[in-house]
Amino acid sequence: MSDFNQRGISGRMLGRLSMGAAPLALMMGGTSAMAQSAPAAEQPSISSGEIIVTARRSDEKLQDVPVAVTAFGSQALEERRITTEFDLQSATPGLTVRSAVSSNQINYAIRGQSIDGFSFSSPAVTAYLNEVPTGGTSGTALFDLESIQVLKGPQGTLFGRNATGGAVLYSSKAPDEEFSGYLKGGFGNYSNVEVEGALNLPITSGVAVRFAGRSQTRDGYQKNLIDGSDLNSVDSQVGRISLLIKPVDSGFKNVTVFQRGHYGGTNGSLSLQNANGVNGAPDSYVDTSDGLTKPLVTTFRDLHGADALGPGLGSSTDPRVNALYNGIEDYLQKRAAGLAGGFYDVSINRSQKHRANQTFLANTTSFEFDSGIIIKNIFGYNKLMSEDLLDVDGGPYEFFGALGGPAQKKWGETFSGDGYIFGTKQFSNELQVSGNLGALSFIVGGFISEEKTYSYIPVQILPDLGAPYLGSYDSTTKDKSKALYAQLTYAITDRLNLTGGFRYTWENVRIRFNPGSVADPKLLGALNEGVVKDSKPSWLIGLDYKVTDDLLLYFNHRGSWRTGGFNGTSGARFPDPDFFKPETTYDFEIGAKFAGRLGSIPTRLNIAVYDQYIKNVQRTIYFNSTAMAGNANKARVTGLEVDTNLGLAEWLNVGGAFAYTDARFADNRALVGGQNFFFGPYADSPKYTGSAYARAGTEIGEVGEIALRGEVYAQSHFYYSNLHNTVLPGTKIDGYQLVNLRGEWNGILGSKVSAALYVNNLTKEKYYVGGIALGQVTGSNAAIPGAPRMYGFEVKAEF
Repeated sequence: MSDFNQRGISGRMLGRLSMGAAPLALMMGGTSAMAQSAPAAEQPSISSGEIIVTARRSDEKLQDVPVAVTAFGSQALEERRITTEFDLQSATPGLTVRSAVSSNQINYAIRGQSIDGFSFSSPAVTAYLNEVPTGGTSGTALFDLESIQVLKGPQGTLFGRNATGGAVLYSSKAPDEEFSGYLKGGFGNYSNVEVEGALNLPITSGVAVRFAGRSQTRDGYQKNLIDGSDLNSVDSQVGRISLLIKPVDSGFKNVTVFQRGHYGGTNGSLSLQNANGVNGAPDSYVDTSDGLTKPLVTTFRDLHGADALGPGLGSSTDPRVNALYNGIEDYLQKRAAGLAGGFYDVSINRSQKHRANQTFLANTTSFEFDSGIIIKNIFGYNKLMSEDLLDVDGGPYEFFGALGGPAQKKWGETFSGDGYIFGTKQFSNELQVSGNLGALSFIVGGFISEEKTYSYIPVQILPDLGAPYLGSYDSTTKDKSKALYAQLTYAITDRLNLTGGFRYTWENVRIRFNPGSVADPKLLGALNEGVVKDSKPSWLIGLDYKVTDDLLLYFNHRGSWRTGGFNGTSGARFPDPDFFKPETTYDFEIGAKFAGRLGSIPTRLNIAVYDQYIKNVQRTIYFNSTAMAGNANKARVTGLEVDTNLGLAEWLNVGGAFAYTDARFADNRALVGGQNFFFGPYADSPKYTGSAYARAGTEIGEVGEIALRGEVYAQSHFYYSNLHNTVLPGTKIDGYQLVNLRGEWNGILGSKVSAALYVNNLTKEKYYVGGIALGQVTGSNAAIPGAPRMYGFEVKAEF
């Protein structure tokens, strides 16, 4: 039973969204938007097929690639204000960008494949910047990008790391030999101030450099009623320098990109939604293994009832809490009645400070021979360190607090030790050879990487009742990956192609629990070092047929996996580390891509239908004050994805997308931390998502282009726990709809200056974007709200 009371998508609305290609003519702007990356007068028609993607590690027209991919060019990113990872979700139905514990713990989910907050699993969806895999625990800033591509389905034969769900590819703008640049400034509500710019400088023939940067500050839109502080604020500054070396007629090209970013402000806070046995929530469940009714964890109810400390003494040692509430039931009742602030207000007794620093380096070197054969090497380095002070239960009382530890020094940085510290340090190198030999095109290569992940979690049980600091979970995981791969495409005829890809990957995962001292105790410091080695294949078998110049049909069968590993907060297998198994998957996908005319209307329409099978599904649950990844036996995901756009007139473009995702456990038995569970329903996977947009724009003489864009995004409910049906009831998030508008004046009075007004979440929809299920720890669950109405204006000058 859920205490969430936000409006979901009605069955009638979902029915309208799912009735096929004709209504979908009013949906999704992802693919068409990339076609708008040229100035208005130079834009190709929708049917020209000039959207270029790199989904198969080479430049190809989107409509010729037999892969389910959504792509956005630079102008599309600007029109849709895609400046953070969260903005991608409303632009890409079928992709869920989920917040777990805070606004900076971000997890991608594609076709039901995801990773939970505080998980020690490798990602199911891997993010790449300039073809280099990246990771870390912090939201970042997206700026001066050439494109974003979202690849759906198992990955492994071509991209750096195995992934069972997909990949998100970010590509920054590379330097070129033309002097150019831009400066953009913006202001908005919540005192939002944004400044962004780039400068492209040709140095000499074949050498150019590009400088780019972005800064944003914004007040928080959540208020903590306990101390009056604002939460979910932004304070970020990031810069990038790129160097191009491309001697004329040499075949040689080298691009080096260095980026440094600082991300501060405060985390968005969870909001406590329910507690077992309190305010109508259940205090027992039916165990599906034996049919018996068993008790749920009721820690909050038992420890923080009315006057838990004695008559008239309240339920907390914090007088600020006692001044507002007398026990957990009193808090939940007041919140339900609107007496504990508004939707975005929270009552927590912890700071939500966020601090992260990122250093990124990518070097791509290629040489093209006269024969057309290309040798390419991609080196990457990524380091991201973050410290987050968080209230993980989202309420005024705490059973578990990540606080109280001494200062920590790690990888050259010093942290307070009073919150979570996460670090990621990645090195990777990929060497590939590609080209064509008659009817055969090929790419072969090798990939190596080493990733270190540092995790520090201080632990204090019952901190608001004065309990002492216990120590910390402190571990370092090292993952070494090696892979060899090849993918070949043979043109059977000029319209029929057969593709085969194979990759073999060797993974070596090692965990070390850092030793402690009297002054800095470590809870699992006595555990042995753990090592697990996995090696498995990934594959692709595909067939595509160009029925006409406008219509492509394709079939793919793919298999992939992600490595097993160790839980850094579990002593379940003492004295050895607690481990989980590799996750394996395979799928079948058929699709159609059309880029032509329906009657007189330029039309682009892409459809994909898939069926995916997953074994040893890696998911995390929280119990006994720890977060542990384990394996559910089997799952299956079946779905449909459609995106389209139409040029109804020279001044009017409409489009949209729809995704149906049926994710379920085929065998819901799971082993986590040495204990058996029965999973269900499948988490982080709304069954329906859809969007629709329309853009009207016209040139008015020397005045410039006046344009208006409107967009609607909607999704159905989903669960943020895989145990909602058993030990974690109350973990459902209702569906919601968002409306965004943008008005533009481009080329003002014949100049290179443009201005725009925007408003996101026009209707002030109140909704949640993720949560954490602590029902097995505290007996409570909490969710984090999505952004309220955001509006502002921006001015951009190009030169």
